[in-house]
Amino acid sequence: MRTAKSDARRWGALVALAALLAPATASAYCRTSSCGDDNGTRCVPEQLDDCGVELYWSPGCLSFSVQRDASSQADLATAEALMEQAFTAWEQSDCGGSTPGIRIDNAGPVTCGDQEYNQTSGNANVVVFRDQIWPYAGQGNTLALTTVTYSLDSGEIFDADLEVNSTPQIQLTTTDVETDARYDLLSILTHEAGHMLGIAHSPEIGATMTVEYVPGDLELRSLSPDDQAAICAAYPPADTGSCDTSPRRGLQDECGEQPEEEGCGCRVVGQPSRRSGGWALALLLGLGLWRRRRRGA
Repeated sequence: MRTAKSDARRWGALVALAALLAPATASAYCRTSSCGDDNGTRCVPEQLDDCGVELYWSPGCLSFSVQRDASSQADLATAEALMEQAFTAWEQSDCGGSTPGIRIDNAGPVTCGDQEYNQTSGNANVVVFRDQIWPYAGQGNTLALTTVTYSLDSGEIFDADLEVNSTPQIQLTTTDVETDARYDLLSILTHEAGHMLGIAHSPEIGATMTVEYVPGDLELRSLSPDDQAAICAAYPPADTGSCDTSPRRGLQDECGEQPEEEGCGCRVVGQPSRRSGGWALALLLGLGLWRRRRRGA
């Protein structure tokens, strides 16, 4: 039996703008796709560079776990509540009188704070805060990073991990008062939840999945019609009441042990081998990493 090829990519760039942005004139959305041995998007309306098959969770069931240390800027209870609220926004989207066929549960906190995908043991779709050091480029303006592991052949998502930049340079806020907000944590989490579900950046200004973020803006907490169209296309209305939301191969609290190299040239998951612009890509033995960054000024 051939081992299923999989690919993990990270994404989520949100840029803070000093100028006001003009409203978009047309509705559009994009879903993340697997293009052969690379990544891509498939959009509505169709774009010239669309390719591959869209990413999705099968059968639309998943859970998340916040790393139990959370952050000095948001304790565990706050982080869990906001992550639940972020996913609820997607779960309750309007699909013409129905809601999307997805179900997301809180699996409870875990000890492991590493971005990883274990191919032979349990996993966790972890949300982790980086209070001390942001281990990627753009420490002063990258707000978050999402990593998704998926099948290159089918686009089925196996695992999704979210890292939030909570270093002192990034002032995360949870206030509902726009004039007191800086980098609204709920807006960031709602955007990244979209990436975890397989939704790509939107060309629509004002959409939750836009690439850009104006500091103090709370509007990204609420999905636009563009965002809702994307999630309804990815997960058409269906009964998910009995689905198993456990991570692939079960929930694992501690970090997994990476297998020793046995002449296969494997690399440790999470160590990028090359970078190009806003992308970081690590190619492993049938496994890669996809990252997009969400930035702020």
